[in-house]
Amino acid sequence: MPIYEQGYRRYEARGALRTLRFWPITREALKLLAGRRAFLLLIGASWLQFAGRVVQLLVVSRFPDAARVAPIDGRLFGDFLNQQVFWVLLVSTFAGAGLVANDLRTGAILVYLARPLTRRDYILGKLGVLLALNLGITLVPGLLLYAVGLGLASERYLEWGQAWIAPAIVLQSIAISAAIGLLALAVSSLSRSARVAALSFFGLVFGLQVVQGILVRIVRAEWATPLSPWANLEALAARLFDLPAQADARVAALALALVMAASLLVLRARVRAVEIVR
Repeated sequence: MPIYEQGYRRYEARGALRTLRFWPITREALKLLAGRRAFLLLIGASWLQFAGRVVQLLVVSRFPDAARVAPIDGRLFGDFLNQQVFWVLLVSTFAGAGLVANDLRTGAILVYLARPLTRRDYILGKLGVLLALNLGITLVPGLLLYAVGLGLASERYLEWGQAWIAPAIVLQSIAISAAIGLLALAVSSLSRSARVAALSFFGLVFGLQVVQGILVRIVRAEWATPLSPWANLEALAARLFDLPAQADARVAALALALVMAASLLVLRARVRAVEIVR
């Protein structure tokens, strides 16, 4: 029987997996998180503000004069998303701290990249977990709140001057989810301990917020405004939802873009197909 020479042949995934090779990583991580009761309670708590805002819409729709104290224009949605940033931080800390750190500790990252997965697939799979969760507590309740507003006070939200609210909700939700998600993933990749990564990420974001507040409000150092990702997200919301501005939205957007770019560079350096031992 003749023997034919066979050289190296690149593995070809099934057609359905070629463009979504990252999805199994995202899916399995979400399944693990869904099995934790504490995490489900955290997600439930993050929706409490949504219930409060619905009550606000109900009250103002019945008593229009209440809008002077509790406005239901674009400011309602800007304040809602600003307050949801806190819950995004908690969820990202809980869910994101171990996404890369645990793989580095156990060596699972080498198993991932030994399969027909690229570094991009791995990062997209892990980032998809945080994007799905963060959008689930920003974009989804934000749009539902807008839908409730349309039902209760359609005369307000169907005006041409209010048509920008829904696109603004989408943009701000994506900015929050992407910036916080990438930063959490980058911090996770810098440690082999999920606990250390969680404390580092939470401390970094809150620490920068405190330092920025001290420098800007006490020392009057306006140059320190872009130091905090949280403050930058609030500045972006102020521009989108006509809230009182405390910083230049263009500078804030640039600072957030730099944070995301730096996070991607950290992930690119830390996610390797081989382990370097020193």
